[in-house]
Amino acid sequence: MLKLCKTFYQEPAREIAKDFLGKYLVFNSPEGKISGKIIDVEAYPAFLDDVSHGNKRTKRTEIMYKEGGYVYVYIIYGVHHQFAVVVNKKEIPDVIFIRAVVPDEGIDIMKKNFGKPIRKVIDLTKSPGNLCKSFGVDMKLYGADLTGDTIFIEDKGIKINPKEILFGRRIGINQKIGGSENKFRFFIKS
Repeated sequence: MLKLCKTFYQEPAREIAKDFLGKYLVFNSPEGKISGKIIDVEAYPAFLDDVSHGNKRTKRTEIMYKEGGYVYVYIIYGVHHQFAVVVNKKEIPDVIFIRAVVPDEGIDIMKKNFGKPIRKVIDLTKSPGNLCKSFGVDMKLYGADLTGDTIFIEDKGIKINPKEILFGRRIGINQKIGGSENKFRFFIKS
């Protein structure tokens, strides 16, 4: 097992997105260790289309302008936290949005955080909102350094067969926004 170092995150979003698949998101939360295998991501390259938050530099997006290796957390609909990883070089605000993971460690903590019954364990983390709720991700993690000990991504040496990686349009993007048709979502078939 190897915590990813800063150099891993220094690549453009479209080039590195598939490399996140099969890695493990790890959060040493106040309640204990939580982890899950990343199975679904979306690339948000800056200045390529109208979809990326990073196209406009604001207080909310400021972390995206640092060099890769930091956490970008934001809230949608005033309710759901979303988790993304800043990638690329300084001043190029690319991110990789983590859509789903397969729960690994801390499942009891995830269930407690989730707060309602589930049918299958994957229900805890099968969507971005569920993932953040189950992991306990909130705005306190905004700007966290992914090379630290609180939250990080780990490589356990899992190799994903390229034939198992599917791609498609990013989910939940208004089709009227320029670039919404770009196929920057990557996920593991099974």
